[in-house]
Amino acid sequence: MGLGYVGLPLATLLAKKGFKVIGYDINPEVVKRVNSVKPHINEPKLREIMASVVGKKLTATTNSKFALRESDIIIIVVQTPIDSKKDPDLYAVKKACETVGTNLSKGKLVIIESTVPPGATENVLLPLLEQNGLKAGEDFYLAYSPERAMPTRTLEELQQNSRIVGGINQKSALLAKELYSQITSGEVLTTDITTAEVVKIIENTYRDVNIALANEIALLCEKIGVDVIEAIHLANKHPRVNLHFPGAGVGGHCIPKDPYFLLSKAREFNLKLNVIEAARKTNESMPDHIVGMIEHALRKAGKKMENSKISILGLAYKGNTNDTRGTPAKKIIYRLKGRCKVFSHDPFVSADFGENFSNNLDEVIENSDCIVIVTDHDVYRDLDLKKIKKLAKEPCIIIDGRRIIDPKTARKYNIEYYGLGY
Repeated sequence: MGLGYVGLPLATLLAKKGFKVIGYDINPEVVKRVNSVKPHINEPKLREIMASVVGKKLTATTNSKFALRESDIIIIVVQTPIDSKKDPDLYAVKKACETVGTNLSKGKLVIIESTVPPGATENVLLPLLEQNGLKAGEDFYLAYSPERAMPTRTLEELQQNSRIVGGINQKSALLAKELYSQITSGEVLTTDITTAEVVKIIENTYRDVNIALANEIALLCEKIGVDVIEAIHLANKHPRVNLHFPGAGVGGHCIPKDPYFLLSKAREFNLKLNVIEAARKTNESMPDHIVGMIEHALRKAGKKMENSKISILGLAYKGNTNDTRGTPAKKIIYRLKGRCKVFSHDPFVSADFGENFSNNLDEVIENSDCIVIVTDHDVYRDLDLKKIKKLAKEPCIIIDGRRIIDPKTARKYNIEYYGLGY
């Protein structure tokens, strides 16, 4: 249930392993594209595998009753975002569980993969699954197993990463473990449901806190004249240090929201999680810092913001994907709107956030007063700086929010280079 960035690769992989799979989604366009072998997400090798299983082992449908009636195992993989108050929004997963509960019959295994706050599976979702009188652990089996996969590497990681499986009872956990053991070479570890929920959230919270530390070090390095990338590389030579790298902001469907699941739960106990809260604040401020770098660079070059063309390179939240969920580019563009002419480019994305957009890189860069790299797409790593210098207005300015351009090479072409933490 849910054919998104995780659901579709998971369905395709299970079909490839020999299972008969029905992919259910409420979006008829998604279902149509799956059945036509035209994936709506950018995932290497996904289309090729789909071509070998669609119509044979894998079919997609918007008919939930049919999908649930025909299935022995039901896996719920829908989004769980945060709302405007940054509290968990469980609408989609609750709706999915309501649908399952209405159509559930004895002996089936239900697995929830959607990220939820600690305690939500047993306290919020379980009653919806049991609404027709069937009891979890007795009449049907229930497990929670959070996905551990990254867009553009989902198929690879689903087959290699270890999995955590929490069961409502031991039989439920072991049945879910048996399923995942068919598709991954990684270790499948069993625990209780609430522990599994916590594990998922602390994994992404750890990354958020780590990135926040790197971002704060980057801000300091800009002031003291040290290159943060060199400093982190050298620090990571220590056997017990593993610092992440700074960036224009933290995006995606997990890291920007999962810490709020912990913060929300902590508030129920009047508990303050200061480190996690501070990390979120730091990472959410990074797009504003990039805007500040743009203002500084233009001012130093004698250019006025209101007369400038600013070129944003990258709308996806990470390299080589079309996923724009939580992307820092959105906040940067919104901060610049109305102050200058904003143009943006992305090789994988087809729509902007209300400004000028093109998939033609030359068109976006031509006569640009300031080029801002927000996403680490390979195409930006391989930019022809000599050509960029000719296309852009003098002086040519590059703001590198991902540190993918070599500063020495930029200086060689007399480009005014500003790198995060440089």
